[in-house]
Amino acid sequence: MEQFMRSSSLWQFVGRAIWPSASMLIAGLMAMLSLMPHAQDAAQDIQSAIEKANLYIDIAEYTEHAVDSWDRYLGWVNVKTGPTGKERYISDGMYPIDDLSGFLEAARRGAALEPSTPDLDSTITRYLDAYEALFPVMNRANDYYERELYRTDAMTEGRALHAQMVPLVAAFLTEREAMLRELRPFVREVERQEMTAMEEREGRSLAWQTAQVMHAANQVVDLFPQTRPTPIDPDTFEQMLDGIGPNTSGEEFDEIISGVAKPVDVVVDLALFDPAVEEYAEAVDLFERFAAETPEEIEDFKDLPRQFLSSLLVLQESLARSQGRDFDGSGQQVGQVAQIYFSMVSASSGLSRSGLQFLN
Repeated sequence: MEQFMRSSSLWQFVGRAIWPSASMLIAGLMAMLSLMPHAQDAAQDIQSAIEKANLYIDIAEYTEHAVDSWDRYLGWVNVKTGPTGKERYISDGMYPIDDLSGFLEAARRGAALEPSTPDLDSTITRYLDAYEALFPVMNRANDYYERELYRTDAMTEGRALHAQMVPLVAAFLTEREAMLRELRPFVREVERQEMTAMEEREGRSLAWQTAQVMHAANQVVDLFPQTRPTPIDPDTFEQMLDGIGPNTSGEEFDEIISGVAKPVDVVVDLALFDPAVEEYAEAVDLFERFAAETPEEIEDFKDLPRQFLSSLLVLQESLARSQGRDFDGSGQQVGQVAQIYFSMVSASSGLSRSGLQFLN
């Protein structure tokens, strides 16, 4: 009996000692369980944002062919006077545009997707309206030139189609520029959210390190002028060709041969560009400290962030001298920056494990 009492007292002591720990364990477990739905909700929110961003990126990509088709048209016709039927390169015509009716119908439902982005959603809607107004007219023009119908009607329909296309293209290009201006910040924000979730899930892993340096690089590139070069009209092009002589500089010659005119009055906002480059430099330092410990896993990518930074700093010096106005005059430097950047995009795609598509 005495032994049992000692034994009972022992269990009572042990029970009193264990019970607070068990209570704490249960309380901690309950707290973890209560957090699980929130974590699942957060993961679902990020996935929804990625899906919406990818849908809008698809819209920008699939409809870009209309820009290419118009550029081809401008390569042989004088946009001010319209086609005459006597153009040297009239056989170039235009590119056919794919029928995106089914996709665009689904794309319009993107405005209902989470997260709510009312400004971007309305901009996308206006852009789709402009594309759908242009699409049938542009394809009629492509068919007209592809079948060489201008040979039988003295370019009558060609002039009518030109008159229809010019205002429709102007509206489309304006809305496209507005759409991309709204879309890029949204994509970068989703990119940031994806990185945050990745860090919470797995720490500052290889995927996170790659993602953070690419995010910083993307933010720099987003500040570059996005205006596309436009084809030189054929009359001006002929005059430029006739003017080529021994005193024509190599840069002038390359521009003439390219057949496109660089955008004018292009300015890089140094108040935004300089801090973005500084932020990217910090991202590179962080990445390189990590890469020093795991060099074999990132062999194809590890040197590119530093190379990109070096090329950016050279460009930054040039832009500082011109107060951001000599972006076009820095053609060779810009070309090097672009080349390294796209190498980074390619080499990082398998490392960052991002669900986001690339926005060109």
